[in-house]
Amino acid sequence: MSLQELSFRNEIVRETPAPGEVDRLLAAIGRRLEDAAHASLHPETRLEQAYHAILGCAVIGLRTRGFRASDRPGHHIVVLESLADTIGISMDRIDYFQTLRDLRNKDIYAGSSHVSPSQATEAVGEALRLASETREWLLTQRPASAAV
Repeated sequence: MSLQELSFRNEIVRETPAPGEVDRLLAAIGRRLEDAAHASLHPETRLEQAYHAILGCAVIGLRTRGFRASDRPGHHIVVLESLADTIGISMDRIDYFQTLRDLRNKDIYAGSSHVSPSQATEAVGEALRLASETREWLLTQRPASAAV
């Protein structure tokens, strides 16, 4: 769904990012990726950190375009969907990110998720890839940034 459609449905709202906000988000993504890379952590923890790095990249896409998610239920779904219209991520990858969101939710809210080490490793790899793509995209949006 396009940013225009999401805005029309009040899923996202116009809001100028605060000074330094995107840089702080980039720093948080870096910390999450660093944590997710520790193979000694439980796979569920690694997947959760990778998911939050992915979500942070999606938030950067929205904030850079002058939007934020509304405070409605399901805002993580909307933020991830926006990746198609901000950074240009394929729907296949966004569907994968939504699967990670579902695994994270099952773990947090129902305690019923089992994340294998290979699932965690794959999630970390995808988070690293998206973070790299986000930095590259930011260079086209705001060339003085993308330091993380």
